[in-house]
Amino acid sequence: MIKKMTFVFAPFALALVLGACSDNEESAANEETAAPETEQTEEGTEEGTEEAAPAESVLELPEEDAVVAVVNGEEIQGKVYNSVARQFESTLLSQGQDPSTEENLQLIEDEAMSVVIGNAVLLQDAKEKGHEADEAVVEERMEELKANFEDEDAMNEALAETGFTLEEMEEQLREQLVYESYMENEIDAPEVTDEEVQAAYDQFAESSEEEAPAFEEMEPTIRQSLQEQNDQEATFARVEELREDAEIEVKL
Repeated sequence: MIKKMTFVFAPFALALVLGACSDNEESAANEETAAPETEQTEEGTEEGTEEAAPAESVLELPEEDAVVAVVNGEEIQGKVYNSVARQFESTLLSQGQDPSTEENLQLIEDEAMSVVIGNAVLLQDAKEKGHEADEAVVEERMEELKANFEDEDAMNEALAETGFTLEEMEEQLREQLVYESYMENEIDAPEVTDEEVQAAYDQFAESSEEEAPAFEEMEPTIRQSLQEQNDQEATFARVEELREDAEIEVKL
């Protein structure tokens, strides 16, 4: 099953746009590699195309402009929810699980809604506390996004697949910066202790079938992982506090 979604904010449309960019590049590479072989076989092109085609989504998603939830008066559109739900579906597929089972479909729906509501209350609180995005950084990140595509047409094609406009993408990048400022200044997670790092290493070494790398080699990675867990737990706690005082109406 999917682990409970972390509230590390990321632009949902951005993930899909870059995913589309990656898919297009991979598809082009596969076509170049397969071309000589398909010329030598009958019906090879059709068979190869079927194997390379991405799996069709099994999700029953709302219309992109439908209102799926209202959080403190702010409407959340279907395309935002859909972006998160598709990411969950992809996660299950990458884990070798069937997202079409009744249990997994319900899991995707529940977790996707939880994520969009959680991010909404966090961003609302961030803006109420005065956190703002640096417009120079927003512009810089927009240029980095555009650099992922061969040209403007390729970028617009990827955007069209997500249902988001370039202006909406820019707003999501702006919200990401607000979120990052909020996390840095408002979320107080405990620092990982040396004892916790050592205990985690010892547990790993005991359970590993092969000889574990030296503690000094793994220590930075273990410490970072444990700190991320602490940050997530602190964020979840803040989300729960905000949700208790929020007016939330789920319309899905």
